[in-house]
Amino acid sequence: MKKRVAILILALISSPAFAGGRCYSAQELQAEQLLRLHSELMVITVTCKQSSTGRDLVRAYTGFTRRNIKQLKNAEQALIGFYEKFYGGNGVSRLDTLRTKLANEFGQESANVSAPTFCAQRRDKVIAMYDSPPKSLRVASMEAYKRALNYEPVCDKSLKVASADMAELPETPVKQPLGKTKKIKKGGKS
Repeated sequence: MKKRVAILILALISSPAFAGGRCYSAQELQAEQLLRLHSELMVITVTCKQSSTGRDLVRAYTGFTRRNIKQLKNAEQALIGFYEKFYGGNGVSRLDTLRTKLANEFGQESANVSAPTFCAQRRDKVIAMYDSPPKSLRVASMEAYKRALNYEPVCDKSLKVASADMAELPETPVKQPLGKTKKIKKGGKS
């Protein structure tokens, strides 16, 4: 039994995901969660077209994107910097892969339950986010996906717990890689 535990610990320590301290800081985790929200809203918009009250989701999604463009661009830049630092090469390409994977996740969720069911459950989320003040965006995205599997390990497991005081998280990583992850491989396959 002790031998198995030692092997497991050695495997975790030598895992490429944690090599060189490669894990999300609070800022990078927030960035992925914000892009996850943006991707979900896009898939809802494309799939559903209208809210339950007949409001145009394309107009709401476009308005949401315009209103929050600075935060979305900052999130993209944070992840591009992370990818370039830990993977080398073109961070934009890895960001594009992440965006595609996020959209595919939500597209698959729609396919799993059927478009009418997916829309009945989520169509009004686009309107709610459009009507929300931009200041609430960071907290809303962290709360919405606190149980989602992120694509990189989180430096500090406590960052996965969303709360109202999460608007200003520290931007420096903690040196304890923890959390469930999905790996992004080159070519868009995981």
